[in-house]
Amino acid sequence: MGPPRGTPPGPGFVPREQCWRCRKAREKCVCATVPRVENRTALIVLQHKTERRHPLGSVRLLRLGLARARVEIAFQESVPPLALPAGAALLYPAPGARDLASLGPDERPAALVVLDGTWSQAKRMFRESPWLQALPRFLVTPRAPGRYRIRTEPSPRHVSTLEAVVLALLQLEPDTPGLLGLVTAFDQMIEAQVQHMPAELRPPPSPPPERLRGP
Repeated sequence: MGPPRGTPPGPGFVPREQCWRCRKAREKCVCATVPRVENRTALIVLQHKTERRHPLGSVRLLRLGLARARVEIAFQESVPPLALPAGAALLYPAPGARDLASLGPDERPAALVVLDGTWSQAKRMFRESPWLQALPRFLVTPRAPGRYRIRTEPSPRHVSTLEAVVLALLQLEPDTPGLLGLVTAFDQMIEAQVQHMPAELRPPPSPPPERLRGP
């Protein structure tokens, strides 16, 4: 049995080398698996303060891969980021949200604000942020259960932040190359963790990312 959690390391402790880009241990670095995606729709991720250090958070892959993406930490939910791009909208399944698949070309938002955290945290951020409630609201409809195989979601229709963003960009700019490569990188990150689980407890693999484009 190891020392109690929170016990200071001993004199012989050597910290693991960390990748400064993905913030993972060097032997688990995911940078080489993440494609560079030249997205046209700007992305602003409003991340709950407890989610930013989660070792399997999907937002780090979005920040590495998307050319137009920034992450803001929601230390105070009621305070908006310093500036939002013109034409920004909220990607969140709140009442009144329209499905992105139903929009015409002239109705598509120029930028998306996305909430990152557990679903209860996302609900709180939305509830306590009048500036979020004032934005136009859009949603995506997943065609398959979420791929976050080691984190429990409220229902099969709830997906990770990365999946929601990719689904949205597939609707808004389906000609942009590399979007499904982000999902592949996410799958590889999760699979690496699954391999540390006992064989009898490992969840089944996710379907190929290509399924996200259609049935």
